[in-house]
Amino acid sequence: MAGAMDRAKRDGKRAGENDKESQYGSVFSVSGPVVVGENMAGAAMYELVRVGHDELVGEIIRINGDKVTIQVYEETSGMQIGDPVLRTGKPLSVELGPGLLSNIYDGIQRPLRNIAEKSGSIYIPRGISTQALDREHEWDFKPLDSLKVGDHISGGDIFGSVFENSLIDDHKIMLGPRAMGTITHIADKGSYTVEDVVLETEFEGKKTEHTMMQIWPVRAPRPTDEKLETTNPLLTGQRVLDTLFPCVQGGTTAIPGAFGCGKTVISQAVSKFSNSDIIVYVGCFAKDTAVLMADGTEKPIQDVAIEDEVMGKDGCGRVVVGLPRGVETMYDVAAIGQHHNQAENGLLNFTCNASHKLVVCTPQHVRLTDHMLGQKMQTSVSYFVMGQERVSADRVISAVTLRMRSWQHELHGGHRAARVKAEAFKASIDKDEIFNWTIEAQHVAALNMHVRKATQQTISPVLHENHRFGDILSQHGLDPQLDARVAYLVGLWLGSGSSDEPALTIASNDAKTVERIDSLCSALGLVASVSDEHHRAKIARVQENVAHSAATADDQKLHRDLHIKIVADGGETSHNVFWTTLSENGFRGASAKEPKAVPSWVASEPFGVREAFVAGMVDSAGQVKASKDRAMRRNVDILTGHASVCDGLVRVARSLGIRVSASMQAVNAYAVFLSGGEVIQSMLSLCAVECNRAARPEGPVKRPGQSFNFTVTKTDQAPYYGITLADDTDHKFLLGNLALVHNCGERGNEMAEVLMEFPELTIEREGKEHPIMSRSTIIANTSNMPVAAREASIYTGITISEYFRDQGKNVSMMADSTSRWAEALREISGRLAEMPADSGYPAYLSAKLASFYERAGRAKCLGSPDRDGTVSIIGAVSPPGGDFSDPVTSATLGIVQVFWGLDKKLAQRKHFPSVNWNVSYSKYIRALQPWYEREESDFINYRSKAKEILQKEDELAEIVQLVGKSALGESEKVTLDVARLLKDDFLQQNGMSKYDRYCPFYKSTGMLRNFITYYDAAQKAVESGEMSWSKVREATDHEWHQLTQMKFEDPNGSGAQAEMEKKYKQLTDSITEKFRTLNE
Repeated sequence: MAGAMDRAKRDGKRAGENDKESQYGSVFSVSGPVVVGENMAGAAMYELVRVGHDELVGEIIRINGDKVTIQVYEETSGMQIGDPVLRTGKPLSVELGPGLLSNIYDGIQRPLRNIAEKSGSIYIPRGISTQALDREHEWDFKPLDSLKVGDHISGGDIFGSVFENSLIDDHKIMLGPRAMGTITHIADKGSYTVEDVVLETEFEGKKTEHTMMQIWPVRAPRPTDEKLETTNPLLTGQRVLDTLFPCVQGGTTAIPGAFGCGKTVISQAVSKFSNSDIIVYVGCFAKDTAVLMADGTEKPIQDVAIEDEVMGKDGCGRVVVGLPRGVETMYDVAAIGQHHNQAENGLLNFTCNASHKLVVCTPQHVRLTDHMLGQKMQTSVSYFVMGQERVSADRVISAVTLRMRSWQHELHGGHRAARVKAEAFKASIDKDEIFNWTIEAQHVAALNMHVRKATQQTISPVLHENHRFGDILSQHGLDPQLDARVAYLVGLWLGSGSSDEPALTIASNDAKTVERIDSLCSALGLVASVSDEHHRAKIARVQENVAHSAATADDQKLHRDLHIKIVADGGETSHNVFWTTLSENGFRGASAKEPKAVPSWVASEPFGVREAFVAGMVDSAGQVKASKDRAMRRNVDILTGHASVCDGLVRVARSLGIRVSASMQAVNAYAVFLSGGEVIQSMLSLCAVECNRAARPEGPVKRPGQSFNFTVTKTDQAPYYGITLADDTDHKFLLGNLALVHNCGERGNEMAEVLMEFPELTIEREGKEHPIMSRSTIIANTSNMPVAAREASIYTGITISEYFRDQGKNVSMMADSTSRWAEALREISGRLAEMPADSGYPAYLSAKLASFYERAGRAKCLGSPDRDGTVSIIGAVSPPGGDFSDPVTSATLGIVQVFWGLDKKLAQRKHFPSVNWNVSYSKYIRALQPWYEREESDFINYRSKAKEILQKEDELAEIVQLVGKSALGESEKVTLDVARLLKDDFLQQNGMSKYDRYCPFYKSTGMLRNFITYYDAAQKAVESGEMSWSKVREATDHEWHQLTQMKFEDPNGSGAQAEMEKKYKQLTDSITEKFRTLNE
């Protein structure tokens, strides 16, 4: 023993140079995770100890004289009698503060990601010690304005807040529950670590320093002011749970079921869709970044509000559900121009934070080469694959990488044979493949040189269509179908019109244009007055991809111009729809410097209107490069003297899917270059000038997104403004410059695949399934930790949950599974030689479970300001073979208030959620009654009737098996068929579909109302005896079909609730009217 003590003392880093010898004991015996230590006089129950030379984490669970029994949470193999045992004098505790939600912990709150970085291994080395909260990260602390030096403060009082992430944008900093005193110092607003002192108090002459971090023992519940009655439901989005067996926020639920019954699926649904205070994805940009809203307008990102809708690449809105703010190192993302004198107006620039995910695409690039390697000739094929790229010493990301496969000539039969093999391999690679992926801005510089060169960002066409031109015409009593004609005239005016009057200048030889103008004016009730103007040189021909413009001798010949003034039929410009359109809708600039402009709303007009607008500019100020075959790809150059027109034209062209760039030809002279295939041809088909016009493509025009090369430059720290989109979207939206961007900020969960599949969301986006991080902090036990470690993890999880509850949050904790936790108790109990109870479990199993579940509930939080929070516990139970008489299941059911019993037979029939409606129950119906009466006054009656139908159907099933359905009465036949309808089209839910993976409560109640309305009316119809059920069923076949289609209504999107409630109400009325007609 003396040798062991000496070794421990010499190991200063492990044991600590200041530890006294009296703090040490020694190992007396070892039995798996149970270690007995001696010479431990003065030790306390549940004291944290370090066992052995590796200082394994353990906890004292029994004291007998100077001997103690220690439960060790790490593998004890190799431990010997006499090894040191170090007392810490502290209980097993967790660190609580900012940074909790960005980590994945093991059962004793060691951050697994940090361990992987520190050890360089996917396994956890024995005895490794890491701090739960990052000590170096600085948080932006904001003290509470109402507190000042001299104020009294007590336990639980909030004295400041920090922005943590999108999940908690106001992480409240609270005084520890056991502290109190008078404030002698409070930190100013600024950046601090969790260890920096931000508050100092004095109590009875003793000063105490407080940081943003709290230490709390896991086995002690955090105190509250008082327990409150639960009043709000924990909505899961699963109809069978929310309507028949609801839980409350702050309630306790058990989910027992055999393997394969879908416990994890329900956990995933609760994790993603429950009404707890958790959000996952964030997008962050610099101030004044223009965002394209769902209605086609632009708004600075700092002005976007929650519940606003931004535009997605499919033209549909994306609801904003969060607006995080903060300060971070920023990155400038800029398009690489195609011209030496690239005009800034045409660039796609924006500034984002470091973790912003750029939406990029990388075309496949395959190259075959012969080269020398190690003095040996080889033939190699290089190509791109989606793989892993190390961006720093401690970070690996998913990215496109360069791969190379080589055939050494000497080993493969010479140069020709090696090349044949290489050619065959090259042919097997899909050369048309395009990798669509995302990468954080801060990691772009770490990409392979060839990958970086090939990687581009995307401009998305605007698929949303408004009708503002048509609305303008309607206001003047004109046909809105003439919108494309007005747009063409506006394009002509922007290209060659007078800024202070409704007049155009065109070449005299453009007879077709004159005819077109005259025809358009006639349709609009206008008159085109033509007169000669001055002579001028033709527009200089713009050369694409050069820094200057040049004109040929022919170009310099003078040509006579026509001055065309467009006036109202009576000659009064005040009633001129053309001039009103220009003057009142943003086409006339705000200053003399910029007398013309293209408003942003033009880019969201119907495609035909946008094309007519651009065609007008081509006819008045553009050139189309001649081509022998007009069906071939065409290029268009447009000159303008106004930067605002250049900028707007670029935007409109991009919205059509046209590849576009711009350059500055001279001071106040800009050139816009358009190129493309059928998108250009479709636009040119609307031109009036013969040499510009092209044949319109056959069939619908495809408008693919356009890619562009870009640079990423690191800049200084600056404020960022975020947009958080709902989980059921693709998390992509359009900026004002039509660049497609992705939410960012959450780095994802690299350790999830290593640890366990919890919880992954099977959401398909762009042909791929994307797993998404759970909205809860993950406490996971790895496979190489002993089973005893599970016993601590459940207390770690509930303590963290209580910490967030104390901030006024609604927290859901899912324990998967409590059966494994009970097995840990059984193993420890067996090694302690305790008297076993049923199935070998300890006699105190029920008491242990009760002490865990009783920490759930709704509570008035300690301290001020007044707030209340909830902790809901959902415990999955895995009884062997699905036997609900298992001791763990039986003990759990005696404690929890909600029982979601899973049925193996339902799961085998692919009926999910496989909740058995005959054995499941909820004891919260009375507590929720006031809430139900506010939402749907008749809901309780609908629920009771549905349960009654299902129960009767179960009783009738045995009779049907014996004598057949034909022996039943008409009323029983109605019950059987409606029960089948309820089971197949209400209780069953497709978690893989967009329309049914989440069912809001209003949809559930609307569906249930119609089912019960039909059932009651059908029973009344057959009770009269005048009609059989088969005739009633035949006469109401349409309504029956409508009942089966209700679940296919999609609750996603703006206005979905009002539209769905209207449809369901119409179906209710239709059912009532149909049966009234039958009864008559």
